[in-house]
This record gives sequence, C-alpha cells and structure tokens, in this order.
Amino acid sequence: MNSLVSFSVRRPVTVAMMTLAVLLFGMVALGKLAVTLLPDLSYPTLTIRTDYDGAAPLEVETLISKPVEEAVGVVKGLKSLKSYSRPGRSDVVLQFAWGTDMDWASLEVREKLDLVQLPLDVSAPLILRFNPNLDPVMRLALSAPAGNLKALRSFADDDLKQRLEGIDGVASVRTGGGLEQEVQILVDDEKAAQLGLTLSDIATRLRQENINLAGGRIDDSGRELLVRTLNQYR
Repeated sequence: MNSLVSFSVRRPVTVAMMTLAVLLFGMVALGKLAVTLLPDLSYPTLTIRTDYDGAAPLEVETLISKPVEEAVGVVKGLKSLKSYSRPGRSDVVLQFAWGTDMDWASLEVREKLDLVQLPLDVSAPLILRFNPNLDPVMRLALSAPAGNLKALRSFADDDLKQRLEGIDGVASVRTGGGLEQEVQILVDDEKAAQLGLTLSDIATRLRQENINLAGGRIDDSGRELLVRTLNQYR
C-alpha cells in the first residue's frame, strides 16, 4: 500500500495517463456492450396433450390424465407434474430442472407414452414444447349477419384456421362453437323391425361403408399409381 502511494506521488503524470487510458477503454467497451431487454429463454417444460372427443372431465382424468401421470412421473430431471382435465382434452404439464436437455427429455417421455394403454377412440398424445398457462392466448369471436352458424363453422375450420396456423409465432389454433356439418339418418322403427335390423346393425354398416383408406401402390409401365378407397358420405 505504501509503495503504491509513493509511486503515485513520484509519478503523477504516469498515474494520470493510466487512469485516463482505463476510462477511455471503459467508455469504448460500454458503447459496444450488448443489452438484451427480452432474452430468449426456453422454459424447461413439456406438455402432453391428448384429445378425447365427447368425454367429460371426469372420464378424461380417469382414462387419460392419471395413466399418463403414472407413466411419465419417473422421467429423469422432472421437478413437478400437473394435469388439467377439460371436456374432451387432457393437458399434462411436466416441469424440468433448468439445464435439462429437453431433446433427451422429449425422447424419454415419448418412450414412456408408448407403454400407456389408452382407449382406442382417443387421439394419439402430442408432446408440445410450451406451457399452456404461461404462453399468450388470443380468443377470436366470429359472427355472421344472417346468423348461419353452419357456414360460419365451415369458414372457421376450412379457411380461417389454416390462415392463422401459417402465421409466424402461432403454435396451434382450435375452433369451437357453431354448427358442424353432419349426416342425419332417420330410421323407420317398423321397417327395421320387419327386416330384423337393430340400431346397432345399422350403425355398424354405416361405419363399414363410410371409409377412406389407402389401398397400396400399382406399378404400371414405369408409372407408380396410388390406390385409395374413397367412399365417404357427403
């Protein structure tokens, strides 16, 4: 300490030049210092989304949410696990520790999901890289002057949904409400009884006839033709 003080007293010009140089370099570095107001933070969360059309929240919780929780609850690095059972949808949110390799975590979660026995009419679970409780959500309401709810729903499903999903930053679009197009079949009970048909027989036959399946490929003189069975009701 004494040597530093004595040096400063004996070499005032040198000390002044060194101080000036430090200040100059500090000002230059400060001007080039990058400041990020909104840094790119990737939350270590995964959401397992499973759709079960027509199911009540209790059924969704019993048949989907709980089996999925039991299967993925042993994944490495998992900190917390929450599930949200809504009508027709199950969301299981997995929170991992910071620094977890989310690619490996996704692979491990997918392996656990492949072992879960879900009802046959349940859609395949989707693994999404977002937390539905943290990400922004926008709700849009549509209206038509004539009040044609069927045309409004068709426009939302076939046109508007595809446009919104193509916008950068939009993760998914879900439509609801309105009137969906459907084929209504009215059964004459007396004629069905005369023919020995039940409602179950008619429903089974309708499912067998209303198909759209791939039939394979045909090689014809160097051309490859795709064969499909198109017999959906219009």
